[in-house]
Amino acid sequence: MRVKLGVKQKLFLIFFLFFLIFSGTVFVLLFNVQRMVEATEKIAIKNNKINALSETLKTSLLNMDASHKKLIILKNDRYSERFKQAQINFEEALTETVELSASTRNGGKIWLELEYSYRRHRLGLWDNPAFSLLGSKWVTEQVVSLWIKGINQGKQENQHEIEYALRELNGRSHISSRNGLYGFALSVLVGFTGLWYITRSFFTPLKTLARGLQRISIDKLHQPITLKGGEEFSELAASYNDMSRQLSEEENIRNEFIATLSHEIRTPLSSIRESVNMIIEEVFGPINDKQRKFLQIAGVEIQRINKLLNYLLNVSVLESDVRKKKSSRLNTKQLVLSSTEVFASFAEQKKVTLMVGDSNESPDLFGVREELQQVFINIIGNAIKYSPERGSVMVSWMKDATKKFLLFHVSDTGPGIADDELSLVFTKYYRTKTVRGHLDGVGLGLAISRKIVASYGGKIQVKNNRGSGCTFSFTLPTRS
Repeated sequence: MRVKLGVKQKLFLIFFLFFLIFSGTVFVLLFNVQRMVEATEKIAIKNNKINALSETLKTSLLNMDASHKKLIILKNDRYSERFKQAQINFEEALTETVELSASTRNGGKIWLELEYSYRRHRLGLWDNPAFSLLGSKWVTEQVVSLWIKGINQGKQENQHEIEYALRELNGRSHISSRNGLYGFALSVLVGFTGLWYITRSFFTPLKTLARGLQRISIDKLHQPITLKGGEEFSELAASYNDMSRQLSEEENIRNEFIATLSHEIRTPLSSIRESVNMIIEEVFGPINDKQRKFLQIAGVEIQRINKLLNYLLNVSVLESDVRKKKSSRLNTKQLVLSSTEVFASFAEQKKVTLMVGDSNESPDLFGVREELQQVFINIIGNAIKYSPERGSVMVSWMKDATKKFLLFHVSDTGPGIADDELSLVFTKYYRTKTVRGHLDGVGLGLAISRKIVASYGGKIQVKNNRGSGCTFSFTLPTRS
């Protein structure tokens, strides 16, 4: 049975592994440092002490021999005292040297042999009641030379011990350095692996969730998502799918209601419009000027309501995505010019300069003329509407990086859009706060344009210009 780990368990496992490697590396380093300290202490305390004691042994032995010779010749008790003092120094130094050398590699064999030889001679001479420094020779020259040779050999062996300890210390330092490097490299590897795993396990699901939320906020599309990374992400995905499904159902109900309401209103509205026209045309008898004036106002309002209903129906048709496209090749410049001509009188009335760029890259567009022209009419109409008097509107285009789309720019010199409203202008029925009270509209033009552009695989966006106004940019296809 496969066990699924949650976010907390994964984080704990990653940090525990990192802590384990880090602690292991520090432990090995401390262990090697301890061994190095022991080797240093051994050199500084034991071996150096043995070197000093070997010099004391040699000096004491020579002093014993010299004091005995002087005592034989000069018959002075002072040299007897010196002999005894040198003897005490020699024996103390020899005992301490044997003890210190007991933990060396060969167990202090040379010093033990020296001690055995010395004790044997002492037992035979000094410990004998008949022994007298003045009347007897304490040891022969050969024995003294043999002891001095043993001391020199012991000192040389101690020097070898120092060299061995130094080599061991050097080896330990190399091992510590190598292990530290390995531990550091392993820690870095685990760190990057953990970072990659966290990115893959945590940020990838979050990006998937962000894309899903973007689809809901911009495209109003419901598309279930699956998040891998643990029980917490699975619960998050389930909550998101429930929310997305509910929003989608509410959006569909709202669109169906608007479409039904628009359709139901159109029939009586058409009857009212025909009745008003028949009265204006005096089919039912003559009317006076005052009656004609108010009937004409009613006709204008009926026409405005009918236009609003057409907008609502267009949105419903686009949302249902069941329209039949009869795409064809369209001349780009001709399509743009025909769209701007619709607003020629409006621009002249507002004293707004309407300019069209003369691009050398004008391949034909591919799509339904009415739909693509609707995009230009909506965006250019808004640009003129929001531009001040003596302002300007510029329409230009160029090939995009993929060579499959034309990138269009519609720039105006209006007040621009607040930064916190830039992401909302393409939402259905949304109108910016600055125009809600004094400009007509229902907030459907940009929503329709975005839906049409998206249906052809293009993208639309808006950004504020540095000086004034804003620029709407959108892509339309040049291929099927």
